[in-house]
Amino acid sequence: MMKQSSQRNTLNTIFSPFIKALRAIDTALIGLRKENGASYTSRKEKITVFVVSYVFAMTLWMVVNLNGSYNIELELPLEVGTVPEGMALVDAIPETIVAEISGEGWKLISLKNNPPAIPVDISLGEVDVFSQLRQRFAPEQDVSVLNVQPIRLLLNLEPMIRKKVPLVWEPTLDYAERYDRVGEGYLEPDSIWVSGAVSKLENLEAWIINYSIKLDNIRENITLQLPIISSDPALSFDQNLVSYHEMVAEYTEGEFTLLIKLENAPGNQRFNFSPSTVTVQYRVPIEQYSEAERTKPFEAYVDYENIRNNTTGIVTPEIRRVNENLATEIKSFRPSVVSFFNLIDQ
Repeated sequence: MMKQSSQRNTLNTIFSPFIKALRAIDTALIGLRKENGASYTSRKEKITVFVVSYVFAMTLWMVVNLNGSYNIELELPLEVGTVPEGMALVDAIPETIVAEISGEGWKLISLKNNPPAIPVDISLGEVDVFSQLRQRFAPEQDVSVLNVQPIRLLLNLEPMIRKKVPLVWEPTLDYAERYDRVGEGYLEPDSIWVSGAVSKLENLEAWIINYSIKLDNIRENITLQLPIISSDPALSFDQNLVSYHEMVAEYTEGEFTLLIKLENAPGNQRFNFSPSTVTVQYRVPIEQYSEAERTKPFEAYVDYENIRNNTTGIVTPEIRRVNENLATEIKSFRPSVVSFFNLIDQ
């Protein structure tokens, strides 16, 4: 309540001369009308008198108040000089500074409408912004600088390099039931050129795209435009957008039996497995199911090195895909281990 009362008192103080002037003008006009034996006989005349009184009083109020001294905050643009060829700023220079300035109201309005640019000489290495502003707003301009942020600018220069790094993006995607991506999604292009100070790029191995998007119930192929955004404005890129592509399909499941083969065994070594087959459960896009069932795009095998010094008598078969044209994925196989025994010729 005290704060609201204080605000009302401040407003009353500011606008009191304006209100008094408006009332005085209105009273004077009424008096003149009465001396001439006239009165306000129409709504139009009343509106005309009010508008004239308002404009005159407002002008008077502005003249009186804007001749006073005020403090305001101004956002002033920086006019940065040219960086020498082959060099780069380690830290970016802000586009603007914020200055607290004191002066007459008329002068401050002019500065607010046309803020002057503050020149920055790159070759100085360090700029005292406060001193430069005080020189810019000389005493004869009836303006003084009270404060500025930032007070100083550090202009560290290093050799500039360009580096090509791979792009990395980890999407958060939720597919509809029985739907999933086919293979891996990919970025186009898959790498980007980054330019900047050598200390910023010498240890940069990849650029992680910081872009979040949540897609739900996906049933169709995906193409997204991803912006390249950096929290460091001192770095620049050869492009601002890359594309992400992903094929999506409806999947079904299948099952088939594979004979276990022995690989890389010497010619005089023969082994049998028990059981001699494994049953593989897999999934595949529906449109590829018929070909998968026909070609059985997997092999089951045991490498001789896994049994050569094996004394347990059991081994885990391995499954590999032999048809890369099909987007098949193994879900499981059984049994997970089989027995083996060496065949000795009699």
